[in-house]
Amino acid sequence: MLTRRQLIAASASLVPLGLTAPVRAAAPYPSKPVRFVVPAPAGSPVDTIARKLGDAVARDLGATVVIDNRPGAMGSIGAAEAARSPADGYTFLFTLADPLVSATVMIKSLPYKPATAFSPITKVAVGIGPMLVARPGLKANNFSELVALAKTGTPLSYGSWGPGTTPVQIMESAARQAGVQFREVPYRGSPPALQDLLGDSIDTTFLAPFVAAPLIAEGRIKALATVGTKRPASLPGVQTFPEAGFSSFVFTNCLWVGLLAPAGTDEAIQRRVGDSVRKAVHGDEFGKYLTSISFDPVGNSAAEFRQDIDKEAQVIPALLRELGLQPQ
Repeated sequence: MLTRRQLIAASASLVPLGLTAPVRAAAPYPSKPVRFVVPAPAGSPVDTIARKLGDAVARDLGATVVIDNRPGAMGSIGAAEAARSPADGYTFLFTLADPLVSATVMIKSLPYKPATAFSPITKVAVGIGPMLVARPGLKANNFSELVALAKTGTPLSYGSWGPGTTPVQIMESAARQAGVQFREVPYRGSPPALQDLLGDSIDTTFLAPFVAAPLIAEGRIKALATVGTKRPASLPGVQTFPEAGFSSFVFTNCLWVGLLAPAGTDEAIQRRVGDSVRKAVHGDEFGKYLTSISFDPVGNSAAEFRQDIDKEAQVIPALLRELGLQPQ
């Protein structure tokens, strides 16, 4: 029987012969489909942009990009899904600001901490709007006239994308400034709110300009005002909120969309995916698509995107508390 010393000596003698245990090479990235969790319903502006971007990124990475819609609760349902997913580089969150900013105030027991649960990759684009639109029969043709109508005591409703979302921030801020009241009717995103607007069940709601434009052209809805400091090129006759006398941050802070990774995702993968997204944003096909729907391509750095989120996180939660909105 071999002694312990003889076994060690025999094992050592095998090393020069290349008989060590094989080292398994890391699998090339990506080796399976990449998932974009989108905390908005199918057919919404965020979903539409995510799908276009996903196609571009899929071509660049050489892998399928799957869109996983998880709407509801200010986007926190989708954000929570992304946050608890493995940080393996195969799940990303494609979102607007709400689940990262407003949800910290409006959602009780938020199951993630936005500041630590995600690593920003890049802000993809900033849009003109959203745009406040109304049913054709409403006796107001711009926001100034809507405020005047509200001052007569006429009950007026607006469809929001859920409690505390951008439409709520805008309409409740305007109501407070003007001394009027608007009644919120909450929905899980803009598509169901639009359906009720078309059915005359509500008076107004908010849409992305590219969604609103064809319906306005058909006479099915009309535009009253748009968020931002400039009018949409496709709808130059639409009043901006600042032109109506409402110019604080919430009336000029346009809708944006961006990509984040679960915290702990390999930095090399974050850079690879970020480079792919920025390539698409600044490329002809996806870049022109963004411009065609009244979105300005951005594609900034991860550090710049983090600064943008932090800025909103200092302003919007304070506004929601000031408006007295209650967590859901």
